[in-house]
Amino acid sequence: MISDSSKTIKVEDLDPEKFIELLIKKYNKKKKLNFVTLSGDFPKNWVKKKDLEYLIGKINSKQKCCGYMNDLSSFVSSENAEVGGFAIFFLKSYKEKRKINLGLNSNPKVDKKEVEIIMNWYKT
Repeated sequence: MISDSSKTIKVEDLDPEKFIELLIKKYNKKKKLNFVTLSGDFPKNWVKKKDLEYLIGKINSKQKCCGYMNDLSSFVSSENAEVGGFAIFFLKSYKEKRKINLGLNSNPKVDKKEVEIIMNWYKT
């Protein structure tokens, strides 16, 4: 795990599990602003088949975590994200074979309808 807080963390240095674990680790419910700033773009095919089991295990998690903020963003959101929201986003990118784009800020939440769609896909 990356421990030096002064080091710029690049998206391409993480995998989905490390990404989510970083957002959980940095979350502090006593702080009004909870986000992690990362640089770079998500590589194509960032989510691998080996990541699916971990992400499926997190898909319903409403555990609060930091949101994502791109290092180019000038907007700071006070909204929290949920672990399952990121798991859904990553699983959808794998399922739809599309590159991940979280924009400048992202604070996804669990969406039961999306969970149902992904779980039906995963079972087949």
